[in-house]
Amino acid sequence: MTGTLTQPDNILDQLSPGIVITDANWRVLYVNRSLAEVLSTPVEEFIGEHLLVLAGRFSRRDSAGELLRHLVHITLQPPEKTSVRRIPVRIPERRFVRVRVQPYRSDSSVSGFLFLLTDATQEGEIDEMKNEFISVASHEMRTPMTSIKGSLELLLGGYAGELPAEATELLGISLTAVDRLVRLINDLLDIAKIESGKMEFHLDRLDVNDCVRKSLRSLRALAEAHRVSIRAESSDNLPRVLADRDRMEQVITNLLSNALKYSPPDSVVRIEARPAENAVRVSITDQGPGIPADQLEKVFDRFQQLQGAKKGSGLGLTICRALVEQHRGRIWVESQPGQGAQFHFELPIAPPD
Repeated sequence: MTGTLTQPDNILDQLSPGIVITDANWRVLYVNRSLAEVLSTPVEEFIGEHLLVLAGRFSRRDSAGELLRHLVHITLQPPEKTSVRRIPVRIPERRFVRVRVQPYRSDSSVSGFLFLLTDATQEGEIDEMKNEFISVASHEMRTPMTSIKGSLELLLGGYAGELPAEATELLGISLTAVDRLVRLINDLLDIAKIESGKMEFHLDRLDVNDCVRKSLRSLRALAEAHRVSIRAESSDNLPRVLADRDRMEQVITNLLSNALKYSPPDSVVRIEARPAENAVRVSITDQGPGIPADQLEKVFDRFQQLQGAKKGSGLGLTICRALVEQHRGRIWVESQPGQGAQFHFELPIAPPD
């Protein structure tokens, strides 16, 4: 056989996706020529520079600024495993870039990170159209559903006089179904607001324990219905976080509700808030069936429900991830089949007054 073997770096240079390799301190070790040409900068000028210098070059052309914000977030909260996210950019027309970040290790410690940037414009545009349709349809459905819910409650409350037992039972079933539809509509609207950047956040210095206590009160009846106990543990003098109170209570409530759905009767769900490195960590542990390893990355995707769950919209965990990430935090799950699941999320500690 004759011919010359192409060097690996030459092969990478010819690939259309942008490739960046950094060390553990975010210093650039390699940039392929495809990305350098997009940035109109020689490869040599990036070697040894900080990742955010490269991102800054891109942001000069990207009026949206989302990619730069995403990379800043990654450098502040380095991923422990592969992270994939689609980011809107404007250079100058609106496009989408899929950013895949993967740590690589030497022995047990992280030696650096591999970034793969690919064009995801077609997929992003289709997703935007789908989100717009869902948002409009949800808005149109919410008003009549609220009216139906109110009418059912009036009838069950005796507004039209005493009803036969059979009619009361049927109305109760209808009200339960309408409640589920209203929750689904509200979840869809929340997702649409978050992804379009239209959700408003009113940030304040919060004690996470206050949010936990309020969520526990709201879920007391649900826990009793499932015959599951919720036990809360917290550290004294927990640092405060900068967050929207309502949204943090929504995250905690969704995670606890999810734990209740998968918990067998007479079991215990535990929630703990404790300090972490420059953050506050909240952990929710259940005694359910656990999550198979191949499903761990999918539990935060839309409409995903694992076997054994009671009925729900399949959007609760998706909303949790979106809200936590909007607060510059991170969320993940640990589980072994048959040994329950443990969901964690961390929020950065609020800066001093």
